[in-house]
Amino acid sequence: MVGEGCGRSRSRGGAGFTLVEVLIAAALTVAVLGAALGVSADVRRALSHAIDDAAVEQEARAALAWIARTVSVAGSNPYGADLTPCAADATPFEALRLDADGNGVDDDVRVQADVNPPNGMLAGRAGECDEAGEDVTIAHDAGARTLTRRDAARDAAPVALTSAIVTGLAFTGFDAAGAPTRAFREIALIRVALTTESRARHSVLGGPVRATHTMDVHLRVR
Repeated sequence: MVGEGCGRSRSRGGAGFTLVEVLIAAALTVAVLGAALGVSADVRRALSHAIDDAAVEQEARAALAWIARTVSVAGSNPYGADLTPCAADATPFEALRLDADGNGVDDDVRVQADVNPPNGMLAGRAGECDEAGEDVTIAHDAGARTLTRRDAARDAAPVALTSAIVTGLAFTGFDAAGAPTRAFREIALIRVALTTESRARHSVLGGPVRATHTMDVHLRVR
């Protein structure tokens, strides 16, 4: 009887998982881990897209703020400066020139203002050209997808002010009554439209995110 009792005890104590049970448990573990890792990857992608979109939005807002500061003083000329000796073409003073490059597209504007300091010399004395911000061309470089600045007082060539996120730029002039106009002496407001594109391709959207940011800039001298 003692032997039989011991035998039954060994039989119960030796009971364990069968090979099939172990394989099923391993398969379930792999499935759960795989699902968890898949969710984690989706979360990481979503976070990366959100960060990229926020960075593009912030860069666009900063670009618009700079454009507004530059354009708003256009035409300020208390001492009657008649031309800028620092620009390559030494053109006569003109508050605003829409389509400054003359290609028929209003994606650039040349702004002149005697403000830094106001002294009757636009962009500084000839040979010195040390008064930045008084003769500035703002433009879109479609090839590089950037917003550019060319300041007659300091830039020999256009300088990129953004990363490669700008896919469009448009300037539209309006007179005091709100009617569109290209006559610079009538322009009281410039509407700026800056179109950007995210750097990342969103898996859900199937491509980058595009957005157009607009700002109305009132000219102070009007």
